[in-house]
Amino acid sequence: MNEGRRDFIKKSSAVAFGGILINSIPGQLGAYTNENQPVKIGLVGCGGRGTGALFEALNASNSVRVVAIADAFEDKTKRILSRLKQNFKDQCDVTEDTMFIGFDAYKKVIEMSDAVILATPPPFRPLHFETAIKANKHVFMEKPLAVDVPGFNKIMEIGKLADEKKLNVVVGLQFRYAKANQEIVKRIKEGQIGEITSISTYYNVGAPRIIARMPQQTEMEFQVRNWRYFTWLWGGQLAGQAIHQIDVMNWIMNDFPVKALGNGGRQVFSGTNQGNTYDHFFIEYEYTNGIKMYSQARNMNNCTNKSGWEVRGTKAKADERQRVLDFDNKTLWRYRSREDLSATQVEQNVFIESILKGIHINNTEYGAKSTLTTIMGRMAAETGREITMEELLKSDVSIVPTDLSWGSKTLHMPDANGHYKIIKPGK
Repeated sequence: MNEGRRDFIKKSSAVAFGGILINSIPGQLGAYTNENQPVKIGLVGCGGRGTGALFEALNASNSVRVVAIADAFEDKTKRILSRLKQNFKDQCDVTEDTMFIGFDAYKKVIEMSDAVILATPPPFRPLHFETAIKANKHVFMEKPLAVDVPGFNKIMEIGKLADEKKLNVVVGLQFRYAKANQEIVKRIKEGQIGEITSISTYYNVGAPRIIARMPQQTEMEFQVRNWRYFTWLWGGQLAGQAIHQIDVMNWIMNDFPVKALGNGGRQVFSGTNQGNTYDHFFIEYEYTNGIKMYSQARNMNNCTNKSGWEVRGTKAKADERQRVLDFDNKTLWRYRSREDLSATQVEQNVFIESILKGIHINNTEYGAKSTLTTIMGRMAAETGREITMEELLKSDVSIVPTDLSWGSKTLHMPDANGHYKIIKPGK
């Protein structure tokens, strides 16, 4: 993984800060070569995405050194430390003493680092983000950024503080950093497909893995281990997965939906091990100009999988394969390049270089507002009612337990038969 690391930076010189090409900005980023100014980075949340983001940050520059890691579970920190020693031995300063475990472990990682990667489940994000920015640390944080309106409000508040402090914030909505997406969005905005008439997004995939209950395990530990099955921990599939396509549509529209109406429920999830989250959604969003976006999301095995989007215009249509097609599906234009980096690598290149070169970047606003879009859709499905953004923003209801400890008494607990209360529309 260490080979050709500087080539990552060189090849990504035309990447974007949330959709704006860096090479259009005076004093654009260049390859950083001063090995005497290391960036001390820490990781909070040692799951798959956190691990990937950390490795990509280390790939971005030899100047990056990982100094501390934290997770709720010890096995996850040990697993990532083993991989760091194998793949990034020269950039790893993590020891047994700088691996931290538990719900408060994030504090120690933030204290030790110049920049932090926040990759826990999203209900912890507002608190972790606030702590990091108030401690004057740069932040990369995974999507979604919250699971309810109070969390959204906190993220927005702290995002403004990051601007005041000139701290850099990158959000893991990596599609905005892909050159192919930047080009297709540019063409749509320039009118190549004509006036937009409708938008569709898809995130239809299989069910998340179930991690079996263990003897002596607390209810909190079971839920955190199986976080994708609990709404308070995931925000539902719209937030956890479909947000990527929804965010690209918000980018194309240069707007965020003002209302939502839709359906959702549990058709295949059942029993004592699949929590309380819905396994499918279909949401009709509406933007300020009346254009509607139809968003499908499904977590069901043995069904047709489809992830992507389609934007229809008066002249043609465009899709996630970065194509412009006529209405007979003849390709009119398609982005082609074999040299592009992965979007997740590009966003880490941008994050690290923004720190090294002192260029201010802050993705908080669009990351938070696309997160809020998914919250509005989920609540429309759960209530069976049309939800407006104006109405949504008045909500002060938090779905996050007030007691975040292993023996929490504020969780939504299963009943005597081990089943969880499921929200039903209309009730």
